[in-house]
Amino acid sequence: MDLDTGAGLLHRLTSYEPAREWSVPVDDPRVRHDLVPNDPETLPPPMKGYPDGPAVLALPRDLPDPGVSATAVLAGVASPAQPLDAAQLGRVLFLGAGVVRTAERNGRPFLYRASGSAGARFPLEVYASTRGVAGVPDGVHWYDARRHALVQVAPAATGAVTTLVVTGVPWRTGWRYAERGWRHLYWDAGTLLSQLSAAATSAGLAPRLRSLFPDATVRALVGADGVHEYPLALLSLGDGAPAIGPTGPAVHGELPQVELPLCTTAQRAGERDVLGAPWPQAEPLSAFPPSDPFDEVVRRRGSQRRMDRSRTLPRALLEWSLAAALRGVPVPHWVAVHGVDGVPPGLYRWPDLSTPLRTGDLRDELLRVCLDQALAGDAAYVVIAAAPLATLDDRGYRDAQLAAGLVEGRLHLAAYALGAGASGMTFLDSEVPGLLAGPDDLAALLFTCVGVPEYRSRAGGRPGDPVEVRPVAPRLGGS
Repeated sequence: MDLDTGAGLLHRLTSYEPAREWSVPVDDPRVRHDLVPNDPETLPPPMKGYPDGPAVLALPRDLPDPGVSATAVLAGVASPAQPLDAAQLGRVLFLGAGVVRTAERNGRPFLYRASGSAGARFPLEVYASTRGVAGVPDGVHWYDARRHALVQVAPAATGAVTTLVVTGVPWRTGWRYAERGWRHLYWDAGTLLSQLSAAATSAGLAPRLRSLFPDATVRALVGADGVHEYPLALLSLGDGAPAIGPTGPAVHGELPQVELPLCTTAQRAGERDVLGAPWPQAEPLSAFPPSDPFDEVVRRRGSQRRMDRSRTLPRALLEWSLAAALRGVPVPHWVAVHGVDGVPPGLYRWPDLSTPLRTGDLRDELLRVCLDQALAGDAAYVVIAAAPLATLDDRGYRDAQLAAGLVEGRLHLAAYALGAGASGMTFLDSEVPGLLAGPDDLAALLFTCVGVPEYRSRAGGRPGDPVEVRPVAPRLGGS
C-alpha cells in the first residue's frame, strides 16, 4: 500500500500517536482544519431526508420471529426458509438498522440503532432493491428507520434477487472523528452487516455479502453522489445476480453538503467497475451453547460503557465467541487476556491460546494504547484485528476494515447471547506494532473489548416504539 496516495495516505494522516491529541488534526494541508469536532452548530441529522413525492410503504410492525437461538445463527446452522415478504424484509432491516432506543442530548432527540456504531453516529444508510418480495413493489427503496417504512427512490433494477445496499455518509461520522471517520464507515458497516446477515440467516434467506462491485453503477442505483454518500457493501438475499442494474434515475435525497476531500480521494482510489463473487460461505461450527432467540438478543444488545474488572469470564466463552466471530474471515486477530478462567494473562495470536506471545498483566498497556478509555483495562479480554499494510491495496484496505467490523459485530452478538458485554474501541496506531510484537507496517484495524457488564441496558423497543434511555457515561483511566 502506498502511504502517499489513496487509502494509504488517509491511513497515514489519520493515525493517532501519543504526541497529538486525537481531536487535533495532523499538520498537513490535505486534512481540513476549519471544522470543530462535536460542534453542536454543525451537527448533521441522523438520517437522510427526502422531499415530498417518493412513494412510502409502511412495513408491518409485527415482526415474524423465526425463534432461532442467537448462538445457532452465529454458528452458521442452517434454518428453514421463511417467505420473503414485507414483514420478513422489514424484520431484517429493523434488526440491523432499526431505531430501538432514543435519548435526548443538548435538547435534541438522539436515535440509537439496533447495530452498534462508534459514538452512536450511525453514518450509514440502507436501501433495498427488491425483486419478488410479497407486499413490496419491485423497486429501489430507502429504509426509513424512524418510521419503519420503505421510500421508493428509483424504479426496479435489473437482476435476479433482492439486494440490500449499505452506503456511508462520511460527514455524519467525520463531525466527531474528522477524516478518520472514513475508517468508521467500514467498521460500522461491518457491524451492521453482521446483524443483517444473521437476521437473514435465521430466516433461511441465504444472505450473500459482496464488497467488490461496480461503484459507479451502485451509486447511480441509489442516488449517492460519491462525495457526501457512497456505497460500501451489498447483501443479496439468495443466490443469483444481485438486483443492482439501474433502469432509471434515482431521487438523491438531502444530506449536508460538507466534504472531507481526503475521504473522497481514498474512496475513489478503491473504486472498481466489476462485480465480484460473494464472500465464501464458511463451514458451520460443530456445536453451540444454548441462548435466547436471535431477535431477543439483538434488542438486548447495546454498547457497554462500563465493565467490572474484578470479575472473569469462562475460557469456553472466549473460545466459542471467537470461533463464531471469525468464521470465514481471514483477517489476523490477537487476544489480550486480562481475566479469563484457565487462560494466563497475556497476549495471544488467535487461535493459539497455549503459547502466549507475551505474558503478564497488560491492563495498563492496553489502557494507554486505547487512549485511556477504561474498558480496555476493565474487560476480561480485548480482541485486536490488524493486518500488514504491504498485503493491502486501496480496495483491500476497505475489505480489511469491513471484515474487522463484521467480526466486532459478531463478538457483540455472541457476548450478549452468553451473558457478557462488548464494546468497540479506538487506539493509538503508532503503538500497536509494539503491543503485538509485529512488523512496523502492521496496521491496527479495530479493538473489541469483551467483559462482565457493570450494568444491564434496557432492552430496545420494537418498530415505531423505541425505548427512552439515559446514556451511561464511560469511565476514563484505570479503575
